[in-house]
Amino acid sequence: GRIEDTSGQPPLDMLLGIANQLMDVMDMERGGLKGAPKFPQSGLLDVLWRGHIATGNEQLRAAVTTALTHMCEGGIYDHLGGGFARYSVDADWLVPHFEKMLYDNALLVDRLTEVWQETKDPLYAARIDETITWIAREMTTAEGAFAASIDADSEGEEGKFYVWTATEIDAELGDAGPWFREQYDVTEGGNWEGNTILNRLHLIGQTLTAEEKISLKTQRQKLFDKRRSRIAPGLDDKVLLDWNGLAIAAIANASMVFKRDDWLTLSQTAYRFVTESMKRDGRMHHAYRADRLQHRAMSDGLANICAAALALFEATMDWTYVDDAQSFITELDAHYWDETNGGYFYTADDAEALLVRTRTAADDATPAANGTLPGLMVRLYTLTGDEHYRDRADQLILAFGGTVTKNAFPHGSWLASLDTAVNLTQIVIIGETDDPAREALKDTVLSLSLPTRLLLDLDPGADLPDGHPAMDKTMLDGRATAYVCTGPVCSAPVTHPGDLRVALEASRLAPE
Repeated sequence: GRIEDTSGQPPLDMLLGIANQLMDVMDMERGGLKGAPKFPQSGLLDVLWRGHIATGNEQLRAAVTTALTHMCEGGIYDHLGGGFARYSVDADWLVPHFEKMLYDNALLVDRLTEVWQETKDPLYAARIDETITWIAREMTTAEGAFAASIDADSEGEEGKFYVWTATEIDAELGDAGPWFREQYDVTEGGNWEGNTILNRLHLIGQTLTAEEKISLKTQRQKLFDKRRSRIAPGLDDKVLLDWNGLAIAAIANASMVFKRDDWLTLSQTAYRFVTESMKRDGRMHHAYRADRLQHRAMSDGLANICAAALALFEATMDWTYVDDAQSFITELDAHYWDETNGGYFYTADDAEALLVRTRTAADDATPAANGTLPGLMVRLYTLTGDEHYRDRADQLILAFGGTVTKNAFPHGSWLASLDTAVNLTQIVIIGETDDPAREALKDTVLSLSLPTRLLLDLDPGADLPDGHPAMDKTMLDGRATAYVCTGPVCSAPVTHPGDLRVALEASRLAPE
């Protein structure tokens, strides 16, 4: 049959209209989409948040923070061990499907980091820290890459590992038991099949004193240690290219925002393993387990590891990551590009025989390659000056613009990429290596939510590609200097963090 035409030129401010449409289906009381089950829906939260940043619309902001706060305090979050379960079966984020997936946690770390940059909500900072700590502790393979998932059940029962009775908690915590139970919704009758799923949904918005926080942390640690004596759910230790790409990118970005060198090392180690050991005969592969590679990469695997390379570049300013990113695009172009309709097929042209090669920009549980890639292409064009990448971004936007116009709902990544393609904000900082003034400018950039950010933090005289808007820009009067560039135009040089903040806040806003 004829392939359905998906093409069309979208309006440049398409994301804003769709963010407003999404408000009709958002649960403003409990967060997430109305009804049950409730999935994190990271892609839609990204669209809503970008809409808020571009317009200042407080409803869009509330839709995102309500969802994230309920997930962070709900039963979908593991309050003892860190990490989010796959979804909640009810409308309140209370009862999870207890399976924990690498990709959900990567995408939520990304969303929480982006929103924290704006709100500085300590709850989000805590959940990011606890979740990355969980990934490092339980989801990192011997080789240093990231495992796929943790099963929902142990001893044949879903959730058995995670739930508690009031009696068990009092036995562990003694005198501290009653107060802990109040804090985590633990009652004699329980909140799920006679047991309790720990959560703080009844206390959302309540602040604890520093002493109370320390006390709760101590009690949680005691219960966590006790829980370790239970039979744990199984770990699926497959290393998947697409999910590792998401996790590496999220952790690398968080390492930069929170100044955590240990997180940067965690992401670099995983990246090194994946890019070296999952490559054979010059081609990336989809899965690794016990010294065996399975299947050529899917296009989303290459897209996500390309995103990881660019995140690590931003965190390190090591240009070999840009070279890597280009090599992943070269592989995509050689084996996945659809010459007829534009866009990348899901599978390679020489993959194990499939009846039909599919191409889509619709996200599933994870972002679609054709959704992620336009934004990556625009970043690569900006970093290299190679117009092939700009052309590819245009082709990808045109190839799926018609489909997204008809049904925006599953196209969160594509819409985010359109936003990046249209509104890329490049910040170029030039300063001496150990100059605190250079660091202060960088801190200013990272203290704001800039969803379309590309940050270049450079030494004086660093090479930029021909035609780069900041190519001939230098330090002003020998001082660390920043330029905010949108499209081919850069701002006047800025040396004061306060002035940089004003320029960045202006750069985020959609034209009236």
